[in-house]
Amino acid sequence: MLYIEMSKRARIRKKLRQAWDTFTESPFYRLTIFFVLLFGGMAGLVTLLEIGQNEQFKSFFDGIWWAVITFSTVGYGDKSPVTVPGQAITMVAIFGSMALVSLLSGTFASVFVESNTRARRGLMDFPKLEDHIIICGWKNNMSDIVRDILELSDKTTAEKIVIISNIDSERIEALKELPALKKVKYIRGDYFSEDTLKRANIQRALKAIILGDTFESAGSSEADSKTVMTVLTIKSMAKDLYVCAELVDKKYEPYLRNAMCDEILFPRDLNRQMLAGTTVTNGLANILNNLVSNLESDTHLNTIRIDPKNVGETFGSYKENFSGDGSRMLIGILENTGSPNKVKMEAVREAQKTPDISKLVTNLQLVKDLSINKPVFIPADDYIIQKHSRAIVIERFVKTVPNSTEAAV
Repeated sequence: MLYIEMSKRARIRKKLRQAWDTFTESPFYRLTIFFVLLFGGMAGLVTLLEIGQNEQFKSFFDGIWWAVITFSTVGYGDKSPVTVPGQAITMVAIFGSMALVSLLSGTFASVFVESNTRARRGLMDFPKLEDHIIICGWKNNMSDIVRDILELSDKTTAEKIVIISNIDSERIEALKELPALKKVKYIRGDYFSEDTLKRANIQRALKAIILGDTFESAGSSEADSKTVMTVLTIKSMAKDLYVCAELVDKKYEPYLRNAMCDEILFPRDLNRQMLAGTTVTNGLANILNNLVSNLESDTHLNTIRIDPKNVGETFGSYKENFSGDGSRMLIGILENTGSPNKVKMEAVREAQKTPDISKLVTNLQLVKDLSINKPVFIPADDYIIQKHSRAIVIERFVKTVPNSTEAAV
């Protein structure tokens, strides 16, 4: 208990120190020092000149009160100097207050203008941002991608989306002209760079999405190489962060698997398979489009949490007791969800719980071949539900219900 209290105090001291360092580095620090010295000096000088000769000034606090009223140009008149030097200082204070107001207004304006300019150019850092989505790379239809994310998630807002790219500022400005995307954040830099990811506070992010960005690359190989580099960098900085990466060429898949990438998209393969499928099954393209597009259909594919008490239960038993409230249909199980690092480390610990060397080798080989986010559709009734699994369902999408989207964003 004492350790917890000490750690809380340490965090508070750290935050106060960071706030002080931020303030001392700002232009308001020097302005504040100047104002305090000017304000206090004039208040003290007037008090010394008036005390004993003016009944309105009996203490230093009276001088402070005079300074507040004079510098703010309120002019109550309840405390006014009667000596010539005191009146001269008052005139200086009155004219000085007008100059000070102009100085403050100019300083505030310059700070806001500089901040807006830095934001437009992608030079801002976001050290306090948490539970946000980081999009690495750029697509020509970026506005559609971001709008779809916002439409499909009740928990994500525009303020929680950070785009990292070296794209021209004009394209970002065009994206932000849309009212719904006005507050999307932008960082200019190489998304595979550790320094750039730090600016986006990658350690506190909810998810990172890496696009197969051929916009800045000479070809698909360069784009996929950047994707692999980005996954490796992110996992070295935040190993438990959920990372979804898009590959142009499937030959780079093993590198992403070894880098513990949580989810990999193959848009070219998906398009090819859909085209091939339509030659065999009429309407297949429409079926798949409706299942993955929540924006055009009231039904969609989703994954939902499985209660820990159902772990170890057969699929048949789970299916029999499944409660979908008439809006969900159970179609399978998604195995080994969550952080690949945690899942595999836990699997290794379980595999080592045997004195039989031959069985240990077999168990470790199974861990090595473990597939993350592996879907099992319509498993047999005797299929055993394992830990770190989620149920795959088809459900009616109702935007107005807060808990309708239970899958992680």
